[in-house]
Amino acid sequence: MAFTAERRGLRPELLGALAGLLEGPWGAPFTGSLFARRVGWREAFFAGLGWLTAGMAGGGPLLALWVGQGILTLWARGGGWRLGAGLALLLSGLLFPGLVSAPLGVVLAGVLSGGWRYAALALAGVGVYGWTGLLLPLGTWAAETVGLERGGRFQGMDVPALVYGGVLLLRNMLLGMQG
Repeated sequence: MAFTAERRGLRPELLGALAGLLEGPWGAPFTGSLFARRVGWREAFFAGLGWLTAGMAGGGPLLALWVGQGILTLWARGGGWRLGAGLALLLSGLLFPGLVSAPLGVVLAGVLSGGWRYAALALAGVGVYGWTGLLLPLGTWAAETVGLERGGRFQGMDVPALVYGGVLLLRNMLLGMQG
């Protein structure tokens, strides 16, 4: 049986590999495809290792995604947890070059819909990448359009996000060996 993109579709892990391979100052459209997913602390940590070995400033995009999703979870619990969510938002600003704009963009994208959601993702992209982060919503839109926001999990971890971190770390190790 021949493989067709219409029958099976592209594998979401391919997005993670492509995002890890092309990460850098202009990597926002590629990592934006991962912003349609739910990540945990293990994926954020592993991707952060790759981010640090790339020499990029501040926290990486999956860290912003994880922190923002965590703030939304705290806020949803209500009561005193909302104070914790506000403090987490303020303290998370210390991790990113754009201060609170990265996690705030993720939080706003979680509560807004339509075009406003993509504007919030652009805010998160600017918080991580600088002005080139305005391209981050393009990757999210493309992943949602093609249906790549679905995908597998392995032992509770999001596989495309894990592949992103692994490929990014491997790429940086190979580049470090060359020069």
